[in-house]
Amino acid sequence: MERKTVAIGLLVVVAVGLSLSGFFGGTADEPVDAEVPADSLIEVDGEYELWPYTSRTESVDGRTLAINVVFHDDGESVREALVAAPDTDWAETDEEETDADPDLVRDIVVREWDDAHGSDRYSYFAGPDGGQWVDESFELHDGEYLGSRDHIRAYESPDGKYTAVQIHEEYYDWFRLRHTVPDINDPAVRLENEFIESGLASDVRREHRGIQGGMSDGWISVFELALLLPAFGVLLRRRTREAVVETAGRFRAEASRHAEAAVLGTALAAVLIAVRTAGVALELTYPGIAPKAIAAPLYLVIALGLPALVAVGAERCDPTAAFLGVVVGLGAGFVLDFAALGVAIPPDLIVHRVAILAALGLVAVGRAAEDRPVLVTGLLAWAVGLALPLADVI
Repeated sequence: MERKTVAIGLLVVVAVGLSLSGFFGGTADEPVDAEVPADSLIEVDGEYELWPYTSRTESVDGRTLAINVVFHDDGESVREALVAAPDTDWAETDEEETDADPDLVRDIVVREWDDAHGSDRYSYFAGPDGGQWVDESFELHDGEYLGSRDHIRAYESPDGKYTAVQIHEEYYDWFRLRHTVPDINDPAVRLENEFIESGLASDVRREHRGIQGGMSDGWISVFELALLLPAFGVLLRRRTREAVVETAGRFRAEASRHAEAAVLGTALAAVLIAVRTAGVALELTYPGIAPKAIAAPLYLVIALGLPALVAVGAERCDPTAAFLGVVVGLGAGFVLDFAALGVAIPPDLIVHRVAILAALGLVAVGRAAEDRPVLVTGLLAWAVGLALPLADVI
């Protein structure tokens, strides 16, 4: 009876967690009016005002992220400044690559600017002859598709007087099977620092424009490029994020008593990290293959492999130890994965991961106790936890 009560309590945690994770709105679009309001336009340079956002469609209904960087120069000059770097072989994303860096950990955390081809986004310029929607002049990314990266979308004003840039940090989320954007402000600051250090900009400053929504803090970073750009100026130094790889050793006594549960938890964390590492390694080794084609089979390792591993590994465990092993082990895997990516995690996804841990913990308890109703409940909760992010509810 007590075990049933615990299982019901855990199910409530899963249900509440999955429900709450959809309410934070960390990655969702914000509804706005259909027409471009005149008071939302900002003056930059030249004859064209800027609507400081990007949109999925040629309408403000599809508004996504806020413009957070402006270069007072044309798009081609801006792109040249961004990709100029010495002692580096810059590769085009759509060109054939034959060499891959063998250091897989470094490939996850060391990032360089390459051409990027993401989903189409539009921005809006209003000039003397009316307004017009434009798509990206170019896209660049710094990092790996299946890891974490900074992503730039640039929009040149129709008169070429300035280039509006939307730069954001994103990482590939294995439960959503797409990129999640945790922040747009820190990437703009990183870009400021890189241009200041490079000497490719004669002036770098921040202007508060009161932009609301689209994850904006109201500020825009403004760059004045140097008049004479060196052919190979130093722009973007390689940024290494130290991955947190230390594991706690305070539970050795319990681990010795419940070795199976400890091994199960370690195996779950190892599988999760291995999926990320394998995804990035395959993306680097086979650049001609679409990243989503690589992600699809790896997702099955998570969706089917993790509960299967729990079902096998928890069979001989104490139910309580099995639950703790799964939650602590896989939870540590989530923390290590996010730490290696170096990204800030939106609150809704944190709640979702907690619910996922509780669901897999139910599977472990049901298997260890040979309690079929609890096992089935855990598997159903796991399935719901996988379905909600795929349906874009989370």
